[in-house]
Amino acid sequence: MNIKDMTLEQKIGQMIMAGFPSDRLDDHIKEIIKKYHIGNIILFARNVKGKVDLANLNRSIQEYEIENTSIPAFISIDQEGGMVTRIYEGATFMPGNMAVAAAGSFEDACKEGRIAGEELRALGINVNIAPVLDVNNNPENPVIGVRSYGDDPEKVAGFGSNYIRGLEKGQVVATAKHFPGHGDTSIDSHLSLPVVNYSMERLQKIELYPFKEAISAGVDAIMTAHILFTAIENRKIPATLSYKVLTNLLRESMGFKGIIMTDCMEMKAISTYFGTSKAAVMAVKAGADIVCISHTLSLQIESYNAIKDAVLNGEIEEKRIDESVSRIIDMKRKYNLFENPYPDMQKVERIVGCAEHREFAKSISSRSITLVKDKKRLIPVKYKNIVSISTEPAALTGADDTIIKKETFCRAVKEELGGEAYVIPLNPDDDAIKNMVEMCKGADVVIIGTYNANLNKGQAKLVNKINRINGNTIVVSLRNPYDIMVFDDVPAYICAYEYTKLSLKSVIDVLKGRQKAVGSLPVKIR
Repeated sequence: MNIKDMTLEQKIGQMIMAGFPSDRLDDHIKEIIKKYHIGNIILFARNVKGKVDLANLNRSIQEYEIENTSIPAFISIDQEGGMVTRIYEGATFMPGNMAVAAAGSFEDACKEGRIAGEELRALGINVNIAPVLDVNNNPENPVIGVRSYGDDPEKVAGFGSNYIRGLEKGQVVATAKHFPGHGDTSIDSHLSLPVVNYSMERLQKIELYPFKEAISAGVDAIMTAHILFTAIENRKIPATLSYKVLTNLLRESMGFKGIIMTDCMEMKAISTYFGTSKAAVMAVKAGADIVCISHTLSLQIESYNAIKDAVLNGEIEEKRIDESVSRIIDMKRKYNLFENPYPDMQKVERIVGCAEHREFAKSISSRSITLVKDKKRLIPVKYKNIVSISTEPAALTGADDTIIKKETFCRAVKEELGGEAYVIPLNPDDDAIKNMVEMCKGADVVIIGTYNANLNKGQAKLVNKINRINGNTIVVSLRNPYDIMVFDDVPAYICAYEYTKLSLKSVIDVLKGRQKAVGSLPVKIR
């Protein structure tokens, strides 16, 4: 495909990445491809049935795309591992970044990337919107947390760069995110507009460092953050819409030559303050190559038309469009999409979710479990009169997808260790706390699974009250490791980093004594 032979409409279609609601080639996706030439698709859990169905869906997307645009699609997904995973069943479920960092090996990150790449490409997915390269040094961060490799920029860079190399060996485009860094915010950009006020000197040392290393490692795509960085941009606009951030900093100063992709333009940080279609034009003017609109058909069409109108009225020069489209086409060539865009059904059956890959994932998960303290030597648990308490897993952020199969920690403990199990709300009220405290008075040991208790104060209150009346309390943090900061002096504290079927098995192996907890904390806890 020669860019000189493309119409303006075809070129603009290549600059949009769109999602759709179903697990088949529905009217939504047909319309955006046939009528609006949309050249890139993003998948979510809603699009995923079994692995064979997913591969067939991706084949039908590519066939329809090539028939209507003559250019194969980037088909992307957020398959980070851990709590942000779109393919739950069939493919290998990998631990998330903080669990990988707790297990402690750069080589693991590279192998994880290679396995993820091999499986995704076999399924017909050629872009993974991962890894997260945010340095999570803010315990109050509501959206990154365990999606980060930790709070040390060098370790984040090391794990991330190795994952990128592995993913690209699997012939899948890696996408480093969220540039220039979403790790030190206390607001979720899915919900509002965060502001980072640090100096450029500090940004260079911490936030930007992993992205510099990723560029050196050859990352081919970088996703932008909807965050205002006052040291770089003096106007009240987020990085996604800032020429100073995307062009002056990322392209010119840092030398990035790959694809700049926006985070979803339907997130509140964009839609509330700027409007999705207006912001799509601003992002292109700032230097974005691909504008991501993940959900709504009307917004996808409005954004396409807004970019087209901006070119026709002279607000955006067509050569600016050509720069982005050239990068996109070149990247599709680099990853052999013109020769081989389709899923490989033999590999789908043979390697996607195979025993060898699952064993590797189990090994990382097992080695990630971290025993922070055990003052009374309560672990392994030798008691029979056990009370176990936990929330159910829940989607806590805009990045979390629907949690399809809920494996509940307290019930898993009861099944393996016996005793009684009680499910509590994410933020239990005083009546619920009072009832739970009563249940724990006569227990030999209480095992409590917490889920971001440092951000959900009812859980913290419950743990502290139980700890006062029963000194044999084991707390297992099932997401962010910072929960211990809001507890009184609990005698035993374990970090599992995620609330998944895989991590539950690993942590129960530690509680039963089948496995030692050998993980190390990837963050400093005050």
